[in-house]
Amino acid sequence: MSTVVDILINPVTLRFSYHNNELIYLFSSHPEQQLDEMEKLMGVSTDDGPIFDTNVGFLPVATTTLIRGEKNILVDPGNYHIGFYSILKRALASKNLTYEDIDIVATTHTHSDHAASIVHFRNKPWIIGDKEFEDMIAIEGKEIVEAKKSMMGEIIEISDEDETKIMEDVYAITTPGHTNGHISFIVKTDNETVLIAGDQTMTKEEYCNRKFSRWYPEENLKQLNKSLDKAKNYKPDLVIPGHDRSFQTSK
Repeated sequence: MSTVVDILINPVTLRFSYHNNELIYLFSSHPEQQLDEMEKLMGVSTDDGPIFDTNVGFLPVATTTLIRGEKNILVDPGNYHIGFYSILKRALASKNLTYEDIDIVATTHTHSDHAASIVHFRNKPWIIGDKEFEDMIAIEGKEIVEAKKSMMGEIIEISDEDETKIMEDVYAITTPGHTNGHISFIVKTDNETVLIAGDQTMTKEEYCNRKFSRWYPEENLKQLNKSLDKAKNYKPDLVIPGHDRSFQTSK
């Protein structure tokens, strides 16, 4: 059976800021403007950091991807709203699938824009990087993390520095940098090799020109560049970033 990769939901981001008892929302269609450039427009610099203490908010919808082969694997089910308002349900229905048809749920990392809707796939196996729960606990708290883990089926933690075979033609690779336990996926279809990058590659600029966010500490940048080298060694034909449209590479 050949393996197929479908993008179910393409990414988009809103930024917002607090002013005179109101939230002011800003939107741009280009991902580079959605990220650092919009912060510059809002007058936020790295000197004001950490970013979570600045007057700038981030409402992202990350890329959600479906891998179909021996099994149906859903990568990054998305933020809370994607599941709560049945957006994800409709996206799956466009491929004649339901939640029950998903065999495995995978999260490239546990930031809420990628992973919050995992709660709609109770008792399903969960693929995650082995250091990712540490970051998740730091953000959400141990009680919430343990509750989410208890909802899921088998938890498959990816730790091998080499690739981990998930099923025929599908491999998980460790790609830390954005988070400590970040993972990405390499999929070999009949026609091409696909990199499902998550936020190891948030945008095309990151992949092509190594233009990473100004908010990353030096150690994270070293990890990101090492992880990008690792991903590029697979010579993917198609890259699916976490917060940009998919693109063909020149290898």
